Amino acid sequence: MVASSPPLILPALRRFFCFWGVPILVLVGGLVASAQAEIWPSLVTESSLELSLLEPNRRQDDTPVSVVFYLKNLASPRIGTESDEVLIAELRAAGSLVVVVDYASHPQARVPWINRDLGKLRDDLRAKKIMGNRPIDGAHVFIVPSGCRLWRDVVFYEDNARILAMDIIAPAQPKKPVGALIEFSCDNQNRMGNASLSICSDTILDGAATDGLAVAMADHPVAAPYKGLDAMPECAWKIKAAVRTLRAQSAKLNLNGRIVPVGFSRGSGMALMLVTTDGMLGFEGRGLPEYLKENSSVQGAVVMSGRFTYLSLLPEDPMLARYTQVWGERSAYPDNWMGKGALDYLKKPVVPLFLTINITESADARHQMDVLRQRLRELGNEQQFVLDEDARGHKVPLSSLVIKSMHDYFDRQLSP
Repeated sequence: MVASSPPLILPALRRFFCFWGVPILVLVGGLVASAQAEIWPSLVTESSLELSLLEPNRRQDDTPVSVVFYLKNLASPRIGTESDEVLIAELRAAGSLVVVVDYASHPQARVPWINRDLGKLRDDLRAKKIMGNRPIDGAHVFIVPSGCRLWRDVVFYEDNARILAMDIIAPAQPKKPVGALIEFSCDNQNRMGNASLSICSDTILDGAATDGLAVAMADHPVAAPYKGLDAMPECAWKIKAAVRTLRAQSAKLNLNGRIVPVGFSRGSGMALMLVTTDGMLGFEGRGLPEYLKENSSVQGAVVMSGRFTYLSLLPEDPMLARYTQVWGERSAYPDNWMGKGALDYLKKPVVPLFLTINITESADARHQMDVLRQRLRELGNEQQFVLDEDARGHKVPLSSLVIKSMHDYFDRQLSP
């Protein structure tokens, strides 16, 4: 039995993916290799959990390896029906170090509580509190719940300068189709960079995967180094191509076709832009030819701290000088400033939005959120705003209240 390949992968990886074309029987046999273990203090269980380390089946000595934290026996229902043995064997055959974390069905091993543990796993790996003596590929650290499959490097856009791709985690052989989230990474260099996810405490996709949703982390449309400017219409072309590519996997991954984008910081405007430019033909028609017939519409958006318009900035905004340098004085060159932000395209009511920001965020970020909320109120657009009161500044929420409200929103917007 040989697994089928994903729809399109990076040229350098065209012969390999999460199954790597290796017979499943051989892979399962490789699972019996003895595991090493480390002890890790869990916030959720308030006790220490064993991390069982399963070595990759193929690697070169001292070569940094990708890491997959594989979460077993969560309190949330297991949506995928494929066995752990098969899924873990696939990951090891793909060259990943698999770290099995067994929660023994602890009642809080689910959203909204487990997000703090997921953030701590990334924090502790970055700080070398776990696996500190191992060469780890920090650009490829994944958290995969039991019953889910990892699809890496699914390409959604190609041009002469860059190939854009996404990593997808989805329930393997779910009993019924599931909804999907897509996020545009805050790391312009490495979409699954553990350092940036840890620093921002971004566990939204990791947590949603434990709740039975398919999740995709996509390359940000702007290449590194990021200078605070999102080129239009290029950014819209690329993010819409990502949505079409994800939707095209519905039959293969058993998705229900409903997609909600999530965005934080430099990714927040991308999530909002998918909503505000919906149906605008000038932003369509780019991407992989085989997916151009797919619909690029989304069924909601989670928008966190970020910049949504450059037409309303505080005088002390730290980026104002940068924008003026590129576009000229706003009073003298208003056309240069128009259309650069997602909010500039919001002219009519759109799908319901979920908004959140930290109570101690910067003044310019809070101002941007206020401007967005005011525009939505003027249009009579449905919005759910939940203030993150954890006083953590420019971070993705870990608050149980915010996470619970967000997942209630996912349930509403992703249900068929």
